Amino acid sequence: MSIYFKLLHQLSFGRLAKSMTGLTLLALFTSTASAHIDLQRAGTHVAKYEQGTFGADTKVGSCGNPEGVATGAVYTYKPGETISVSMAEYIRHPGYFRIAFDADGDDSFIDPRWIVALDPDNRPDGCPIDGSDHCRRGDQATEGDFFNNETVLMDNLNPHGRETAQPSYTWEVTLPEIECDNCTLQLIQVMEDPAGTAHGVYNTTTQNDQNDVYHQCIAIVLSNDAIPDQAANAAAVALRPEE
Repeated sequence: MSIYFKLLHQLSFGRLAKSMTGLTLLALFTSTASAHIDLQRAGTHVAKYEQGTFGADTKVGSCGNPEGVATGAVYTYKPGETISVSMAEYIRHPGYFRIAFDADGDDSFIDPRWIVALDPDNRPDGCPIDGSDHCRRGDQATEGDFFNNETVLMDNLNPHGRETAQPSYTWEVTLPEIECDNCTLQLIQVMEDPAGTAHGVYNTTTQNDQNDVYHQCIAIVLSNDAIPDQAANAAAVALRPEE
């Protein structure tokens, strides 16, 4: 784990505040607060697209970059292979994760259209706040907008509040039994923050910082000729975080 990521992790879980001046803390937090989740720093994969300064573009679907600037990182696996995928969360949000797969590009993913809040009574103005708030009351485990199209492989992963958030999560993902040379594995975090000045209504219709979903993607090739333990191409290896 890089020294920089350790600092970010410590900041998000409150252990740096006492050792920094108010101005220094504010500057660092402002620079990093937009990132929230990060594949690269979790260690298993490098994202398909650059994420902007400190991950500022992760709210823009479907893969977290409005300009589509590719990192060049590609991973080659065998069809049907099960792989470990890790995601770092270093700005804590109530919510859950989802993993989806597009066999040709990254244009088939659909963000969850509504949430069933983990703690609806913790939203000061209610759930929903108004007609634009796609927040519902009910059983979060069964009534969310899960598996909303055929791309979704795993859904409602690790639902959590701020107090139970972890610095990183790892999932075992079984890839489809197909060959493809332009496939994409998408990981998203769906936020279920309390409504208020900072977060307002739940909304995934915007392609800007008002979106309540964070997006990351992995560029993948599925080939019967894949070589075990040699999944990452040169670009992916070069961008791995320092241990």
